[in-house]
Amino acid sequence: MTDAEVLAVDAILRREEIRYVVIGGQAIAQLAATATRDVDVMVATGDFERTIVRLQGVKELAFDWKDAQLARFRLLPQGGVPLDVINASTFSGTKSGEEFFRFLLADGSTETAGISYATPEAVWYTRLLTKRWKAYAEKIVTNVVDGVRAGRLTGVEAIAQRFGTEATIRTRLAYVREELARPDIESLIRRP
Repeated sequence: MTDAEVLAVDAILRREEIRYVVIGGQAIAQLAATATRDVDVMVATGDFERTIVRLQGVKELAFDWKDAQLARFRLLPQGGVPLDVINASTFSGTKSGEEFFRFLLADGSTETAGISYATPEAVWYTRLLTKRWKAYAEKIVTNVVDGVRAGRLTGVEAIAQRFGTEATIRTRLAYVREELARPDIESLIRRP
């Protein structure tokens, strides 16, 4: 099921002719329950600045702030739900942001109702490359408890190898796997 906030973002981005992939909690929500309402979208690095400028002129959005990697807007008709526009270069490792975005479109996402949603592997990969990766590691554990297969963590490793970030990802995945192996967590994980 596609969330109303995602549909609102999709309508705006299509109207503005902006290529994007939904990433984050809304992408995970395609497979498991999440409590997220915000919408995170990734755009190609070459489109990032143009996207921000175009979205600043959209009446349904309020612009909050921007840095080189992320811009925050709020969806006014949806009660100010945050919309984060993310620059693909943040996660490209030794390759270009354009290469990461092309990967995301071709191999790291699936389409539902005409909207591209990042796979759990791609979402988890991006979460583990942020400064707040430990908080996101806990979200990954929650995603597994809520029904996303833990075996998908091997896909995170494959993405890291492709983009030259395996040293960082390996350590952070070890942390996630240790958390998943805790008896109090392991007992909550649904088995197929």
